[in-house]
Amino acid sequence: MNSHSAAATHKSIPGPSVWQTPFCLSAFRNDPIGFLQDLHQRYGDTVRIPLGLPLLSVRHPDSVRYVLQEHHKNYDKGQDYERLEVVLGKGLLTANGAEWRRHRKLAQPAFHKQRLPGFASIMLRRTAQRMDDWHRHGSTMQLDIHAELMALTLEIVGESLFSSDLSSQTEEVGLSLGELLRLTNEYINALVPTPLWFPTPFTIKFRRELAVLDRVVKKLIEARMSPEGDTGSDLLGMLLSAHLHTEGSEREQPLSVEEIRDEVMTLLLAGHETTANALSFAFMLLTQHRDIADKLYAETISVLGNRAPTFEDLPQLRYAKQVAEEAMRLYPPVWAIGRRAIAQDVIDGHTIAPGTHILMSQFLVQRDARFFADPLRFDPERFAPDLASKRHHGAYFPFAAGPRQCIGMGFAIMELQLVLSALIQKVEITVLAPERIELEPLITLRPKHGMRAQVRFRQLS
Repeated sequence: MNSHSAAATHKSIPGPSVWQTPFCLSAFRNDPIGFLQDLHQRYGDTVRIPLGLPLLSVRHPDSVRYVLQEHHKNYDKGQDYERLEVVLGKGLLTANGAEWRRHRKLAQPAFHKQRLPGFASIMLRRTAQRMDDWHRHGSTMQLDIHAELMALTLEIVGESLFSSDLSSQTEEVGLSLGELLRLTNEYINALVPTPLWFPTPFTIKFRRELAVLDRVVKKLIEARMSPEGDTGSDLLGMLLSAHLHTEGSEREQPLSVEEIRDEVMTLLLAGHETTANALSFAFMLLTQHRDIADKLYAETISVLGNRAPTFEDLPQLRYAKQVAEEAMRLYPPVWAIGRRAIAQDVIDGHTIAPGTHILMSQFLVQRDARFFADPLRFDPERFAPDLASKRHHGAYFPFAAGPRQCIGMGFAIMELQLVLSALIQKVEITVLAPERIELEPLITLRPKHGMRAQVRFRQLS
């Protein structure tokens, strides 16, 4: 049991010596998950890691809960998020303090539960269109299911939050995003990153890929910037309205065009790529566990028959939600998150100096045998409604936790549930050689070389 109220011990926090920094940097870059697993096996739940900055990795759910919830006011986003600003700017993911609260307050109404039925109909219509596209190639085909789901979730987020049809740009955005994630990961993990204005092969490629995404985002904003026009009631409309009309006290600043760009970029990228990853790994797991796939199909048909799903079906499509939740336990779309201590604190009995970065890996915590029996087994029954209260609080946090829990969590869970149900009803998706899928733990957890799958349309009676 971790105790944070107990007096701190004076013993040093265990971990490799500072002389091992070059080895640790190399090992972390090559295989971050394996490196962290090995460290925690050797040193315990709280480990000091010499990576060129004061850094701890914590593995116990009590420590995770303490940092993200119980004492969240003492922790902000650290250096990795500051470096992420080169892509996302100061959006909801990277901003701190009053700046973050202002952005969150403006964006929150766009995700209000009253909007969920409208989002659901977009999700289902776009999924049906994607299946129609597949069906044009016949009743059975092979394709990269990860790329297809990336395109689908981009279309969904484009229409839901920005009322824009991004279907013609899915391939371009998907390719640039994949490259940019790899380059950004390299930039974040560099001991001393090269300034992006300095022309090197790396920075030239980075700026080129970022420019592709910036063009898409700029178009989205410019199409709606007409001051005499109705800005609309979607997320982009709310942000633009806050830009065009200052409300509240005179001290409250409207969003600048640059801030709107940062928010759109954040929600466009975070709002589709993570969901596509979760869906892809869900289909990989279902391929490996045909009994669970059969149970999911049986539930879907018993609820829907041959008719298309609707928002109202969500409470009955319970097993689809459990499958998605268990897939995110084993393959969390964001595999690790970080915070930075503002003032001195005590974690797991150790004194933590101000400025110390705390790394918390969903991948490690959610696969810990102390909190999940037989942790590598894919078992959606773990998420049966009556078992939720028995789960160790802090052991499952795919969307983070506390005040900075992902703003789109409700949107994402509904999307996973509906898209899974709509697809499983009409098609059987079999991932080819699932045991050979390599993980790519960048900022998000992706299948490294895509995910080839056979898609077969079911013969509906």
